[in-house]
Formats: sequence, structure tokens, C-alpha cells
Amino acid sequence: MSLFPNAPAVEQFYFKEDLLHTKIAIIVAICFCLIFIRNDYIFFGISSQFYQAALARAFFVSLSIGALFFLGKIKTFRQHEQLVYVWCSLYILLCTYINLTRQEDNINFTYLDPVVVVLISIYFPGNVWGKSILAGCLTISDLAILLFLKTPKYTLSLEVIFFSYLIALLLGIVIAAKFRKFRYEQYYALVKEHNLRLELEKVAYIDYLTGALNRRKFFPLGEHQFDLYKENETSFSIIMLDLDYFKNLNDKFGHSAGDIFLQAFTKTIVDHKRPADLLGRLGGEEFGLILPGAKLEFAIEFAERLRSLCEINKALFNKKVLQTTVSIGVTEVWKTDKSFHDVLKRADEALYQAKRQGRNRVQLIARDA
Repeated sequence: MSLFPNAPAVEQFYFKEDLLHTKIAIIVAICFCLIFIRNDYIFFGISSQFYQAALARAFFVSLSIGALFFLGKIKTFRQHEQLVYVWCSLYILLCTYINLTRQEDNINFTYLDPVVVVLISIYFPGNVWGKSILAGCLTISDLAILLFLKTPKYTLSLEVIFFSYLIALLLGIVIAAKFRKFRYEQYYALVKEHNLRLELEKVAYIDYLTGALNRRKFFPLGEHQFDLYKENETSFSIIMLDLDYFKNLNDKFGHSAGDIFLQAFTKTIVDHKRPADLLGRLGGEEFGLILPGAKLEFAIEFAERLRSLCEINKALFNKKVLQTTVSIGVTEVWKTDKSFHDVLKRADEALYQAKRQGRNRVQLIARDA
């Protein structure tokens, strides 16, 4: 069982960063590969061995360029991980071939390759043990060539070389595991911080009782909707709702009962509004509803549906039935409006007309023909 149950999410989170690191590593490897062609010339001169080594390096460079191309196409960390494993395997094969073709007394690779062993483990993304296997393959290849095919004239003892590779391999595994753990802890800390920020935003912008937007959030969103209208004439409508005789309900059954009914009333609206519609609690029992893209005809029809639903809506509190009606004011944004406040003020006026005309009704204010 993985110590990190959400491993794919973590790896995908660092995906772009890992892609960049891999591209840098491949470019650096290409540069060194081209530079080392000069070393091949020093060792072999103009000979068939030189051409074979140069051809091997050129083949590796061409494959590396292809890998860079594919890095720009892949979309998931799994594909990235697989490409890294393939490319590292090709690099190890190149190192093995070059080390095999060097003179019997040439063991210069034992100075550089232990560093490569560490880098394979800690630099590239992917499973720690998968990278360790690749690093182990390079270690075994180098030590086998050293033991069976090389007769160095002067160098460090074989025991020192062996332990340098072993230490490099173990060091790479330990650092890779530590780095992986740190990466996951950092990810979960970022997720926790993000969730905490969302909770703080919810506290700051959401009405704790009903779950509707509070005034602090509702009005900026309304201004944004008005700005969109001014930019591209995307119409919107506003519905203002106020529960009838809500004070009487509170006085008769208590504020706890009033809270229960407000929650039930809000749920009715949320269950029937469109996902893009914005519901805000603007006062004790007063609510506003912004309908983006909605013409006045749609808003009136929807308001009437809400009025009918509220008329039959009931809530239970201590086995007592709570019920009341709602008055609604409706308007649409006009070209003459200067701000969102103008539209809201007109919807509010329509609401109070509904109150004055007997409550439990929908009242609209439309443009003059």
C-alpha cells in the first residue's frame, strides 16, 4: 500500500515543473555528448573506432531531440515517467558502449559515472525504486567492465571505486526518498492552505445561516455583471424577494423557527434556480437573485414559479408547521442605467409595490414602450 494514497494528484501537480527539469537534463546531456566527440578523436584519432563512437553519440543525440519533441506533446505524469525511463535506459546503453570501446587502461568513466548514478535517482521524477533500478544498472555495467575488461595502469584501488559507486547508489536512493516525501508533504500543505483559504472566503462571503451570498459578495458580483452588460450588452435581470409577515412568524414561534424557515426558503430557490444564477441574502428576510443573460419575460416566469412554490412550501419546527408567502419585485437592466445600484434600486421599488398591493405577488418595472 502506498504511503501517499493520492500519488497521481501530487505528481500531476508538479508535472510542468518536472517537464522543465527533464528538458534541461536532456539538453545538457546532448551538449556533453557532442563535446565528448572531441575526446573520442583524442583517444582514437581518425579511425573506425572514432567513427563508431561518433555514430553512437549522434544516434543518441537524435533520439534525445526526439524525446524533447515528445515532451512537448505528453499530457500526463505517467507518460513523462515512461519517457524518462526510456531515455535514461538509452543513456546507460550509450555509456556502456563508450566504456567498452575505450582502451583497456582507460577507466576515466569511474570519476564521472558515480555522479550520474546519484543524478538519475534524485533529478528525474518517478518512482524511487524505478529510478534506483536504472542507477543500479549503470553501476553494475561500470563495475563489470572495470573488473573483467579493464587493466588500469594507475588509479584508485578497486575497493575504493566499488564503495564510491555503492555510496553513490545508496545516497541517491536516500535523497530521492527524502525529496519525494518532502514533495508530498509540501503538496498536502499547499492543499491544506488552499482549503483553509476557501473556508475563510466562505466565512467572509457566504451567509452562515442560509448558504446564500452575503452583501459583501453579492454587490461586487452584481457590478461585474453590469460591467459585462456594458461591454457586450449581455442582458441580465434581478429578482428581489421578501418574505411576507416574517416578523409575525418569528414572534409566534421564535427566532429558531424563523431560521428553519429561512433555510427551507433558501433551499427552494437553490433547487430551482440555474447554476449561473446568483442568490444573495441582503437583509433579515430579504433576498436578491441575479439572472445572467435572462430577459424580463423569463425572469417574470421564474419569479412567479418561486412565488407559487413558496405559497405551498412548509417547514416543520417542533412538530409545528411553518408557512408564509413571498412578495417579489422584478426588473431588467436598462441602457440608461449607470450602475448595478440603479438596477437593484428599481427591483427594490418593484418589491415594495408588490408589498403595497397586497403581498404574495410578483410586481415588475419594465421600460416604457
